[in-house]
Amino acid sequence: MTKNGLYAYLKQRMGRPSKEEILEGDIVPLMFKLGWPLMVANLLQTAYNLADTLWLGRLPFPENTLSVGAMSLAWPFIFLLLSIELGLGIAAVALISQHVGAKRFEEANEDAGQLYMLLIVLSVVLGIIGYLVTPRAMALLGEEGDIVPYAVSYLQVIFLGFPLLLIFAAFSFILRAWGDTITPMALMSLTVILNIILDPFLIFGWGPFPAMGIRGAAIATVFSRGIGAVISIYILSSGRTGLELKLQYLEPNLDKIKKFFKIGLPATGARVFDAVGFVVLTALLARLPQQRDVLAAYGIGSRIINITFVLIFGLGIALSTMVGQALGADKTGRADRIAKKGIVLMAGFMAIISLALVVLRYRLVTFFIPDAPDVIEMGASFLLILAIGGPFFGIFEAVSGTLNGAGHTLKQMFLSITRLWAIRIPLVWILAFLFVMHSSGVWMAIAFSNVIAGSAAYVVYKRGEWKEKVISKRPEKPL
Repeated sequence: MTKNGLYAYLKQRMGRPSKEEILEGDIVPLMFKLGWPLMVANLLQTAYNLADTLWLGRLPFPENTLSVGAMSLAWPFIFLLLSIELGLGIAAVALISQHVGAKRFEEANEDAGQLYMLLIVLSVVLGIIGYLVTPRAMALLGEEGDIVPYAVSYLQVIFLGFPLLLIFAAFSFILRAWGDTITPMALMSLTVILNIILDPFLIFGWGPFPAMGIRGAAIATVFSRGIGAVISIYILSSGRTGLELKLQYLEPNLDKIKKFFKIGLPATGARVFDAVGFVVLTALLARLPQQRDVLAAYGIGSRIINITFVLIFGLGIALSTMVGQALGADKTGRADRIAKKGIVLMAGFMAIISLALVVLRYRLVTFFIPDAPDVIEMGASFLLILAIGGPFFGIFEAVSGTLNGAGHTLKQMFLSITRLWAIRIPLVWILAFLFVMHSSGVWMAIAFSNVIAGSAAYVVYKRGEWKEKVISKRPEKPL
């Protein structure tokens, strides 16, 4: 194959899919074509988070430990507020993808405008509230008084730039729904590189800049995402992507706003319940004997697993776009085939990943913490037991992507809450404390919760109620 021939082949296989391809093309290759930029974007997001920690960790002692600790203290607060953005973004993916599939592009443009309008208004309100309540909220959360001023300094800058952060996020959701996952990835790459370059200049005071420590890290984040927000507005307003953002689409439309919140609130609720549930789970782990070793093993095991989930999450988002557009085009049979193949594919990948984790479990945990035999043993046990539920977690994520693309977020919220609150947390209490199985009981509870929740998700898929569209029927023209 010639160089030009290879380039043409890669462009065809890995490039931006056409609308016809999304509605007619081979399902599995298409899922990867849409999904690989999302996997890269997730890795870039991880790199962005690591960059801040890396640079702040190189500040002189004790400012380095206080700054890194302050980011950990601040993150749950940001996470909860970003849940609103996620819920409305999922609603936008369902509505825009179904309108695109139905070839109702004007309504897709209107949906994009309403998402921007909602996120701008909410981000301004939440940014002001967050800025004002941050000192008191951090004082309540922070057990170490020295960390609190650093967390406040970081968060107040983030909240001042909250509208820029959410405008950038809106662009990613809108383009994913349209079927373009490459442009958001490229723009994410630009902002991550810019953030990594700016960090040391603003944190340490290189060149003409004063040394600002953790506040500099926050400014670098807001500035880089702000550049991304400006570019994203330009791209959408130019119409180069297919969608076109116009000022008239930003005017509030009460019917659309109601639909956004009807679809988005359950997705937001699921995220919030998850956040609180994992806090409760961590609190239960902290009550076990060998508290320090258990928490360390859980933290390392979770990081290893989350890295492997990048592939699954990318495929899940691609699945939601494909299902949404198929339903919008009244191709219910294709939507069902997409969901079925997605379930098989993601369960199969999780089976392979789980097998790899079992084989490499000791090496992986030792890489993160080489001189702690008890932690290594616990972490390896965690990865071994969790592998039992790996394929079922793949099923759970595939069905979640299907439900989100279909706009049936209430069902997804119910599955998510059931997995964590009705199954996992009670099982942790029963196995770890009542049966005195300690850390092994926790690992088994997590694995069993994935098995049960994955099975329940498959039942929801088979019932088929998700095949009903959430967009209204096209109004008939009068005779």
